[in-house]
Amino acid sequence: MTEFQDAARDAAAAITMHKLAVERTARYATAGAEPADTATLWVVFHGYGQLASEFMTTFARLASKTTRVIAPEGLSRFYLELPRADGKHLARTGATWLTRDGREDDLRDALGMLHAVVGQEVDAILEARGDVPVIKVLGFSQGVAMSMRWVADVADRGVPEEGADVATHVLWAGGLAHDVSDDAMQAAWKGTVVQVVVGDKDKFATDSFRRTLRKRIDAMGVEVEEFTFGGGHRLDDDVLRRLL
Repeated sequence: MTEFQDAARDAAAAITMHKLAVERTARYATAGAEPADTATLWVVFHGYGQLASEFMTTFARLASKTTRVIAPEGLSRFYLELPRADGKHLARTGATWLTRDGREDDLRDALGMLHAVVGQEVDAILEARGDVPVIKVLGFSQGVAMSMRWVADVADRGVPEEGADVATHVLWAGGLAHDVSDDAMQAAWKGTVVQVVVGDKDKFATDSFRRTLRKRIDAMGVEVEEFTFGGGHRLDDDVLRRLL
């Protein structure tokens, strides 16, 4: 080991990382019916690098008069492009749900935010119309795994509202959460219609991806409805209209 490596090791050993829980401001987008008219509440999870407002545009066009859609946004935002040489701000930003760094803390924060957002929406609907809405969930790309984590936590904790079970869970063009056990998802999906959507030209949905997805779902003993469309890694109006 070189002298430089020795010094770097000693410096790293002298550093102590600390954690502090702080209050955060979360944001989410809504579209569709007002609470008093809402029979069905969709909770939709965006993909990596997307913002809730942008992700919501397709749902806003297609939601029925009795369907309300809410799109929570990942708590971490970042610039989508490399830094500019002139030092000016970059134009495009996006959000992400989790990274490998500080994962457990970020997951706890994200789940807390999701329970608060959905609980607030369900309470507003319950107060406005006297009934708990039918809750349906859609995850796109990175949002598939995050939606699974939330659905599993809903089943485990009995939130967001007693009687508000997840009726449908759509897994759109994303891999299954590796940190949620098959037993947990099997329990969470009891009584839930599970639907898988993948575009036939999705560059991320390789043959290996599809086989892995199918193998794990089969191992859970969960029946799924499968949909495909002519296109890549995106939402599709025709399929989404059928699901909504």
